[in-house]
Amino acid sequence: MPPTEPLPQLAGASVVGKSGAVIYAGAAAVGAIESVVAGEPTSSPLPIAIAFLVAALLWRYGGRVDRRLLFGLGPIGAVLLGCAIATSPPGDGAVMYAWSVLWVASFFGTAEAVAIVLTVGAVQGAVVVHMPGGTFDQWFDVTASMAVVAAVVRSLAARNEKLVGRLTVESRIDPLTGVLNRRGLEERFDVELARAARERRPLAVVAIDIDHFKRINDEHGHQAGDRALVWLAATLCEHTRGADVIARVGGEEFTIVLPGADLASAYDFADRLRERVAHVDVAIPLTISAGVAAADAPTTADALTEAADRALYDAKRGGRNRVASTV
Repeated sequence: MPPTEPLPQLAGASVVGKSGAVIYAGAAAVGAIESVVAGEPTSSPLPIAIAFLVAALLWRYGGRVDRRLLFGLGPIGAVLLGCAIATSPPGDGAVMYAWSVLWVASFFGTAEAVAIVLTVGAVQGAVVVHMPGGTFDQWFDVTASMAVVAAVVRSLAARNEKLVGRLTVESRIDPLTGVLNRRGLEERFDVELARAARERRPLAVVAIDIDHFKRINDEHGHQAGDRALVWLAATLCEHTRGADVIARVGGEEFTIVLPGADLASAYDFADRLRERVAHVDVAIPLTISAGVAAADAPTTADALTEAADRALYDAKRGGRNRVASTV
């Protein structure tokens, strides 16, 4: 059966790092401009210099850093902004907390979004305590606003992640039968090849084709053909293990990957399956032909698949409703 995949991360470390670099550079540039524009409050140059340095490092090396470590740049940015606000006359710099909140809520999870809001609340609290005449309203307005920003952005990001996750899974699933399609098979095949090589275990492939499928469509209609495909896919799922990989790779063609199976056991499996299909009582009798190939610790999917296809051709040429294998 197709695996259940985790929600995807919509951006890799490189995108997250470079976007963080842009935010740090932008915040530093705003601080630098305000420091030289007449009439604007002047803050300590240290947070600005640190922000420029972090931006340069992020742009150069951000793609090599684990995403979980990159999250720390959100709270660090909030702390640097708090230092800049605390060392300058009263102004509207607190609005820039939103930059860190937006970045974290967009690229990280709910726990990280909560963490950045708590960090902003703590930093802004320290700033208000440090500022002459600081009030509770100054702390609450900023913290509540950042909490709302984080909640809205995180909910939108989570919805996008779920949508992309669903599309990612659907792009690997055959919509008619519910088993993997060719793309999904290729990805799972690569995983099983790597596992077989690592554990030095055999890997078998069974190529299956419904006999005289065109005749079924011509005599009974395409809906009957679709029902036959759905029934066969369900039968394959019923008679395979959880570790086995099932895919529909063509009109009436299926491929099964059997991890840990040698040629003899894969042949027995395919023959039992053939017997099951041939003797089941259904409105439209079906038979299948199967080709089997196996190898110890194989290195490529193409060689196994081509061998199974050749065996399937032999089974078809030999009269159908039979199993053939490579030697």
